[in-house]
Amino acid sequence: MTRRLALLLLLLVAVGCGRCRSASSTDARLAGPTRAWLEGVVEGETGAPERGGALVVRAMTEPVTLNGLEGATSRDTWTLRITRNLVTESLIAIEPKTLALVPQLAERWQDSDDHRTTTFWLRRDARFHDGAPFSAKDVIATFDAVMDSRRPTGAVRQDFGALSSFQALDDFTVELRWRAPSPFALRQVAKLPMLQKAQLEGDWGLLAKAPLGTGPYKVERWEKGARVTLARVGEAWLDHIVFRFVKDHTVAAALLERGEFDVMTTVQPALWRALEAPGAKNAWAQQGYRRIVSVDNSYSYIAWNEARPVFQDAQVRRGLGHLYPAQVVERTVDLGLETPTTCPFWALGPQCAPDVTALPFSIPAAQALFADAGFVDADGDGVRERGATRLAFTFLLPTTSVRLGKVVPLYQEQAKAAGVEVTIEPVDVATLNARVHARDFDVVSRVWTESDLESDQFGTFHSSARDGGSNFVGYESAEADWLMEAIRGEWDEPKRRELERALHRRLYADQPYLFMTSRRSLDLAKRRVHGLEPSLVWYDLRRVWVDER
Repeated sequence: MTRRLALLLLLLVAVGCGRCRSASSTDARLAGPTRAWLEGVVEGETGAPERGGALVVRAMTEPVTLNGLEGATSRDTWTLRITRNLVTESLIAIEPKTLALVPQLAERWQDSDDHRTTTFWLRRDARFHDGAPFSAKDVIATFDAVMDSRRPTGAVRQDFGALSSFQALDDFTVELRWRAPSPFALRQVAKLPMLQKAQLEGDWGLLAKAPLGTGPYKVERWEKGARVTLARVGEAWLDHIVFRFVKDHTVAAALLERGEFDVMTTVQPALWRALEAPGAKNAWAQQGYRRIVSVDNSYSYIAWNEARPVFQDAQVRRGLGHLYPAQVVERTVDLGLETPTTCPFWALGPQCAPDVTALPFSIPAAQALFADAGFVDADGDGVRERGATRLAFTFLLPTTSVRLGKVVPLYQEQAKAAGVEVTIEPVDVATLNARVHARDFDVVSRVWTESDLESDQFGTFHSSARDGGSNFVGYESAEADWLMEAIRGEWDEPKRRELERALHRRLYADQPYLFMTSRRSLDLAKRRVHGLEPSLVWYDLRRVWVDER
């Protein structure tokens, strides 16, 4: 009898524990997210890294090229994320955590006292992915390509306008000479990928598809429209990194819920907020993923093409700035997840002038500025004109941008009330990029990203960068030019910061861009992914590993 009673008690305990487990599981699904999850706080790692496995990363756009020297596309966010420090390396690098300069392909370097000569002593063990040794001849070939006006390297060449000469002192020593020393010079060297001399002298079409670098990964294959796959060949933890191109945010969200991304980048505000609700519906995200939030050195902006007569007057550009309904956009589109900005520098850095305030939304203020500039609706058709020039333009709208798909119609509505005719022209990203490159546009909205605390605005706003550089709006200001030149030559940091704040004031007064928001990275990563630490340089995927258990 005692034995039967004991067995009965054990059975009851087992059933009860099963119910406890079921209840515990249900409670976990219904409990909702933790504060750390909601805030996107990166949790500290406790386990040891493991080698092997693959990481699938959602990339919102597909690069035009993987050649980090080629044209304005060399500044493309995903070109850099796929190649920099993974496929290609530089003489020196920006350390992701501290943003300090550290050796990479150069084992050491020395700057002369007057900052006019920099000498690099190269590593002797570095090899390209085809086994060829890296040496000074490859460094010289890379700089030759950058400085060759026959090559499509104008955007990068702008960064090295102060470079007077470069030479190999021997097979593993290189000397750079600067005609105008600059505190930005070495940081630009740190962003310059070193490519192989033989490949640079060959077909640049092949170079664009699969650059031979010295990094820990090689380009294994690029399936156009689908993915780029990197394979490990050096010191890193992951065997493969797959960048999967999914432009449509709705499609990406569906793939995310099916678990097809290890790292989901560029989560849209509506999805980000929707996933915060407690309940079983969101348990897959709250239990299976970490949220990561970081403030990028980036900003969204509206650019006015000053080659068009209607945009050549700063009063008109300021008037157009008054028509941007920032508070409505922040509340209904960005859902409080982006920060309004007036500044081309990092929102959390010291370069932005605190006394610059955003142009308030005001239709009457816009109308007064338009009238002062001579634009009036004399014929009563609802659109202002000055002589034969109508206050009308076409806004290129990338079809993949959910945010701009909401923002631009809002802007169009306010503009109409002020006597401005805005036509919206939807285009795919490739067409938009081509038209911006050809200066074939009226108005466009884009995002500028800098993977560093320091931001040299010369290539973006200096008048000399209008042809072949990144000043695609054709902005010209003698004062702004002088400030950018002075900033490039100022080694005293407090003085340089004051010059940068003066540049901020000048740019916002002239409105070559209407700066909108400082962007945040909103990402989700599976809990099996370890070592993801956000920085201005992005994630250092060389230090990331996955739990295969």
